[in-house]
Amino acid sequence: MTSPENVLVHEIIGLGARIVESTDPTLEGVTGTVIFETKNMISIRTDSSVKQVAKNAAKKIELTTHSGVCFISGPSMIGRPEDRISRLNN
Repeated sequence: MTSPENVLVHEIIGLGARIVESTDPTLEGVTGTVIFETKNMISIRTDSSVKQVAKNAAKKIELTTHSGVCFISGPSMIGRPEDRISRLNN
């Protein structure tokens, strides 16, 4: 189960997300659900649209898991999701 302590070694698709800090001021405050993740981008479905967020641009992301809230930096998520999961599990 995904928890704040191990969120990076699990899939983040389906989790609630909010961009807290970003190098792009138009992205700050974007809130929604993570619907897709690539090597350098995450897609967040908001109430009105789907926002593409560069992992490098998102300096601080708040993810809501079933057991709590955690804050992670976007650059720590860079890489293909399957590679990140295997890299952090070892």
